[in-house]
Amino acid sequence: MKQNVIILTTGLSGSSVLTSLISNGEDYWTGEKTIKKTDYDTYENVKLVELNNLIIEKTGYEGDYTREFSFDVIEKINNDEYDLDLTRINDFLAESKQNSPWIWKDPRLWLTIRFWSKHMEMDNIKFIFLTREDKQTWISQILRRRIQSYRFCKKYHQLINSSLEDFLSSNNLAYHHVCYEDLIVHSEKTIANINDFLNTQLSVKDLESVYIGKLGRKTHGFKNFIKAMLIYIKNYREAADHY
Repeated sequence: MKQNVIILTTGLSGSSVLTSLISNGEDYWTGEKTIKKTDYDTYENVKLVELNNLIIEKTGYEGDYTREFSFDVIEKINNDEYDLDLTRINDFLAESKQNSPWIWKDPRLWLTIRFWSKHMEMDNIKFIFLTREDKQTWISQILRRRIQSYRFCKKYHQLINSSLEDFLSSNNLAYHHVCYEDLIVHSEKTIANINDFLNTQLSVKDLESVYIGKLGRKTHGFKNFIKAMLIYIKNYREAADHY
């Protein structure tokens, strides 16, 4: 019997591609309804996203988690230092259990995963820790008009990744690290490693069916890098640079 899967990552990391590969290729449940954007399906369970937003809101955090890393919020969530009715949480977990195997994917999990770990059966979950190359991440952010310096972007994602690694290792949880660029450029080997970890039978054809682009090369080449540079230079006064 397959175990449930949680993908831990930051935003714009290619997690939608990875989640669609696993969920479509092996029929993992993503929820009754997922978040859909204008150009793609995020494969994020609507109820999971709503509950993550609620958990974050209850801590009193009013910042922008997509642009700043907050140790304080993580600590509050980890220590349950807020008032939260667990009825919706337990109902959602029960629904997920009824639809096993399920797969969770939501960038907000880097803030809330410690909360969830206290309220669910962790021995039936495998984690995929998904990262992306710094330069590719920065280009994606800029092309989405999230103006930030390369230094800021790199530091922000490093802090999140370090926090996630600490959570996984300190709790002795089974996880597999996937670099998104390896999935796209070295697809056969990367998918084989994922299959070994999840006990699945995914194939490159499964990836081709969900990936919009050409496998064997990185998403952003020199042309997109130049485009990103021009966008950044034109809008650099708006750049986030908290570190």
